[in-house]
Amino acid sequence: MSTDCKEKLIRQLENSLIEKVDTSIVQLVVSQIIQVLNDYEVTEYCKDIVVYDNENERIMKRYCACLMVDGKSKNTIYQYRRTAEKLSNFIGKSFKQMGVYDIRYYLACKKERGVSDRSCENIRANLSAFFQWMTTEEIIPKNPCMNIKPLKYKDEIRKPFSEVEIDKLRSACDNYKKRAIVEFLLTSGVRVSELSSMRISDIDDMNVHVRYGKGGKERITFINDVAKTHLQKYLLSRPEQGVALFYNKNHTPLSPGGIRSILKTIEKDSGVDNVHPHRFRRTFASGMARRGMDIQEIQKLLGHSNINTTMEYIYVDNSKIKNSYQQYIV
Repeated sequence: MSTDCKEKLIRQLENSLIEKVDTSIVQLVVSQIIQVLNDYEVTEYCKDIVVYDNENERIMKRYCACLMVDGKSKNTIYQYRRTAEKLSNFIGKSFKQMGVYDIRYYLACKKERGVSDRSCENIRANLSAFFQWMTTEEIIPKNPCMNIKPLKYKDEIRKPFSEVEIDKLRSACDNYKKRAIVEFLLTSGVRVSELSSMRISDIDDMNVHVRYGKGGKERITFINDVAKTHLQKYLLSRPEQGVALFYNKNHTPLSPGGIRSILKTIEKDSGVDNVHPHRFRRTFASGMARRGMDIQEIQKLLGHSNINTTMEYIYVDNSKIKNSYQQYIV
């Protein structure tokens, strides 16, 4: 059985490599693999779904409860849960039975399907935190992610929207709700989770009271006259009389996913790429910095606990750097 498995493994490796690299390199790699495998027994991994009496679900409920006690936000808890659930569905094992090779295989498949290195690293970090919790709680003896090093990724420059792109986004808004959301995000700098949970009573003229982070912290940000006008138009036009600031088609408060879905529709209609909530925050922060606002004031508006995080949100155009250099150079 071991010999058959070795031959099958070598054929699969050869077939997967031959489409990506030169034949001579494939032959060299396969030759080396054959020599190395000579010292090992190889058995085929069974991927049949194992019934484990909802054990994973019970572990996840316990984990989420601990995160809630620790003061993690609903969005953070959701992200951790979804990451672990996707792993569970893919591997088909109890979390207790998963080993380092299960995690490596899962991440490798993610990369093979085109998931970015940055996203894979976020997945690895989330899973490592989850399995470390299981280790601390003595559910498992060892964290299977312990020996998986953080994945390196190229730190891409994430640009804010240009003035031309903002005009296109506005033109693509075919109803009051879309325009109100776009203007609100552009001028307040709020997170999508914050906008989703916002109530009408949180808006006082142009002051915006935001609840965020651990322990229900609060901060104040603002909207301008344009955003206020479009928000009023939306509120007057909608059929719902509830307390939430935005509602969906089913007359229930608009979720973060619902907001992202609306923005994706605007992306398609406007022809602007990468229309997502965080890019609005970056546009807000970069615009404020470009107009001369103090970085610590921008930090307070965004609700960042660390000013270094705020710095990462601010994009400085090379032409501005050149102009500043020419202004200050002797």
